[in-house]
Amino acid sequence: MEEEYDGLAQVGLGAIIVFIGTLLAVTSSAYVMINQLERIAQSTEKTVHVATNEAHTQIIFVGAWIDDDYDDYLLMIEYQSLGKNVITDEVAWVLWCEYNDVIYRRMGYFGDPVASAPDGVTIWEVGEDTDLPDELVSGKRYFVIADGGTGTGNGAGASCGPEWIYDRGVTAYYSIYLPDGGHTTQELTVTTYAVGESVA
Repeated sequence: MEEEYDGLAQVGLGAIIVFIGTLLAVTSSAYVMINQLERIAQSTEKTVHVATNEAHTQIIFVGAWIDDDYDDYLLMIEYQSLGKNVITDEVAWVLWCEYNDVIYRRMGYFGDPVASAPDGVTIWEVGEDTDLPDELVSGKRYFVIADGGTGTGNGAGASCGPEWIYDRGVTAYYSIYLPDGGHTTQELTVTTYAVGESVA
């Protein structure tokens, strides 16, 4: 058998090599593009989910009053959510104010007992007994006791309480932080100091 040189076979072999190389390039490019598209879609979906939760889960301040003759406010709030109810012990709060370039701050969770609150309960449903609810239910209103002072738990002193801010002519701020990231802040200004008076 005699070997013959076939030029067309050489061209065909080269074409197959180029074709396989092109398939590999197209396949890897397609993989990279699909992978990136999936990541972008998942990131967008997560952002929309977080934004929807934050936009539709909120605390609305309905009113505020001076609760006692020392350092307590009585607030009425409404919890609104299109998502889920929140566990009361996971909802944080901060009462703070500033006087002479010093910031005074008191913080805690709704489930924390406060000695000056009725039965030590800091939050209860409007129209119900002063029992700490397990969770905040969308559409319901709650009374909240906000105790002035500094620190956590029962705190110390009367800083940022109604009488304290009235005597110094400053504004206090009460913020509520939900576990999924939403938060609300209310300004507290006392223009007339007396138990039961409204706080602006």
